[in-house]
Amino acid sequence: MTAKYSILSVLSSFGLLASASAVTIGFGTALPAAVQDTQSDGTSNQMRQNINTTDTVVLGAGTYEAVSWSYLAAVDATNGATQPVFPFLTILNGVGSHTVVAFGLTIDTDPGANAGVLFGGVNNTFTIGAGGATIAAGVQNPGGAGIQNSIMTDTSFGITDHANSLNFDDAGSAGATLDTFGHANLPRTYGFSIEVVAVPEPSTSFLALIAVAGFAGIRRR
Repeated sequence: MTAKYSILSVLSSFGLLASASAVTIGFGTALPAAVQDTQSDGTSNQMRQNINTTDTVVLGAGTYEAVSWSYLAAVDATNGATQPVFPFLTILNGVGSHTVVAFGLTIDTDPGANAGVLFGGVNNTFTIGAGGATIAAGVQNPGGAGIQNSIMTDTSFGITDHANSLNFDDAGSAGATLDTFGHANLPRTYGFSIEVVAVPEPSTSFLALIAVAGFAGIRRR
């Protein structure tokens, strides 16, 4: 017997291929007029937290994984400042009000536009409840002396909830409430985005495995 269906078509019938298509949250790296607004002197704490509240995405109920992110960064400082940063995602509750749902690995940025950077960490998967939620993308520099915010910005468009080292809530824990911002609703956009994919329900994955196994059996016969 000759099989009439490929593994590709079987997977498609269960919607698994669609789950591999990433949804991008955030503006991305193509800023029209990129500048660095928080250069460090090598000793002061230039910790910054920025959440893009313009380029959000509404996700329906389900489980999701943040798989990668993209950023536009300034060149490395020559005064000894480091440029660590980590990406995170929030449920946008309102102006200046967020709940962290996922956060990634802290990395030292490379200069220029960088795409498909691993989100990483063990807190990259999250679940959205019934009714869905508006999801926003953010980045944060850890606090400390000699820290420089390397993510470039453009002050000509968009809205960002912005915090600095003097007044902020740390985004490095799932479920954290972020409502302390030195400049909520700030007119500017930072050059980054986060890519998210849907995680198939266990029952769907099981059915797909059965289908693939059955297809393999047909091929052998």
